[in-house]
Amino acid sequence: MNHIIMTLGGPNDDRGHLSRIALDRLECTYSLYTNNNNTRVLCTGGFGDSFNRTPHPHAYYAKQYLMQRGVKEEDFLQFTLSTNTVEDFRISKAIIEREQPDILLVVTSDFHMRRAKVFHDIIMKYPSTVFVPAKSSLTPSELAPLLAHEKQAIEMLKKNNFILY
Repeated sequence: MNHIIMTLGGPNDDRGHLSRIALDRLECTYSLYTNNNNTRVLCTGGFGDSFNRTPHPHAYYAKQYLMQRGVKEEDFLQFTLSTNTVEDFRISKAIIEREQPDILLVVTSDFHMRRAKVFHDIIMKYPSTVFVPAKSSLTPSELAPLLAHEKQAIEMLKKNNFILY
């Protein structure tokens, strides 16, 4: 079987150090990679004021981290240089359609999974997709504003009849 793990990007600091959110997602990706044969990795994340202001795209730092953990260079697909989750799916769609994996594994944070599924179903619609939530290691006080943001974002999607900008 041919698998692709699409790992949604997370923040990094101005020196390229990955946030806890990004690390949680990458550890989940690494676990999937090591437990499945014929698996390639698609890292998402470009540049943006709220998540990456460095000279390298976020996906570069994700790849470097995964390679340090043991993921082979040849098992990476081209980066998806996105600025948000909608773009993760819009830009990655062509790559996924070209590669035609037997299974697409989408990794994002557990608190972000519902919205990621909505975007996938609107934009990508890849039939053999499995969503894998990366368990968040954030403290309850760090997680609270993120949960509130996700709830508000889902409400806005509903209000707009799931029509994206």
